[in-house]
Amino acid sequence: MVVGKNDALRRTAAEVLERRRQPILAAYRQRLAAASDDFAGAADLIDSYPTQADALLRETMAEIRRETNNPLSTPPPAVSTEGVELHPRECFRAVVALADIVLADALEQLGGQPDQGVILALVADALTRTTLTRLLDASSRYAAGLMNEVHQAQIAERSLIARELHDRLGHSLSAAYRNLEAHELAQERRHDDVDRRVVIARESLHDAVGYLRVLIADLRLSQPLGSLDEALANFLSTVETGETRLHTEINGDESWVPPEVLDEVFLVVREALRNAVAHAGARVIHAVIDITPHELRATVADDGVGFDPATVRDGSGLRAMAERAAVVGGRLAVRATGDHGASVELVVPLLAVEAGVGR
Repeated sequence: MVVGKNDALRRTAAEVLERRRQPILAAYRQRLAAASDDFAGAADLIDSYPTQADALLRETMAEIRRETNNPLSTPPPAVSTEGVELHPRECFRAVVALADIVLADALEQLGGQPDQGVILALVADALTRTTLTRLLDASSRYAAGLMNEVHQAQIAERSLIARELHDRLGHSLSAAYRNLEAHELAQERRHDDVDRRVVIARESLHDAVGYLRVLIADLRLSQPLGSLDEALANFLSTVETGETRLHTEINGDESWVPPEVLDEVFLVVREALRNAVAHAGARVIHAVIDITPHELRATVADDGVGFDPATVRDGSGLRAMAERAAVVGGRLAVRATGDHGASVELVVPLLAVEAGVGR
């Protein structure tokens, strides 16, 4: 009997919204027109609000008709914003305005009816769930849009720096290297003793040109990685590890990670691996990347000689790794204990962005 009464109350609540849907939307349009100054920041999107409100009312009616009281037992209604990107603040103000109209209208329609309080509670509860779903979706989309803008700005800045390095510094270094090389060959042809300082200078310039090429390649890494696993495998195939054993492991689905985050994770992990191979004197280096829908955690650990992070020069790349972590909202932790090796851990929280956003 109680179940039957609950079903009847749900039907009544849904019918009230269905019967009053058009008057509610008309009142909502009037509210928007009267408050147009308050939504000046999204004036070009105002026309989409009634459409969004209509969809939200339909979702609220579907929510009321659901038989379960457990909000976790079934997924929330699907949300489609049709590509509209709103600041969460505007979304919140818009749904609050709609909720005021819906609840006031329902109260007027139910005035004096039995179980008025229960029916209003059903409407308010369903409306709260659907509006929260939309607000979460809007927040995630807006944050994803900002992240993409940051990534595009970073790509443009990297490209500019890469061009300047290539056109100015790269040209000068190459010219100096060729001249020293020519001078050394001329001395050999005359059977003169080659000045050891010239040889050292030439070798230093050769190394500098090589480092510069790697740096320019890093800066021009503007296209999303096809696969983090493949990118690391390609990098490792070019590394001379000597007797050091190097193991990599990736757990989880890379599609959970926005492409701009994958780019930065790859660059951080690659730099950590380079440092470990070059300086740790380790027998084994482990690189493990764990990906969940909410977090990416990458750790590069070795059993080498360790170091004191406080005394390491900026040239080690630790500052650059920390800056890359910060760009994607993550954090970098470096641990080194005497002769017990060292580890670099990158943790990046992942936004609950709908698949495909930003890709």
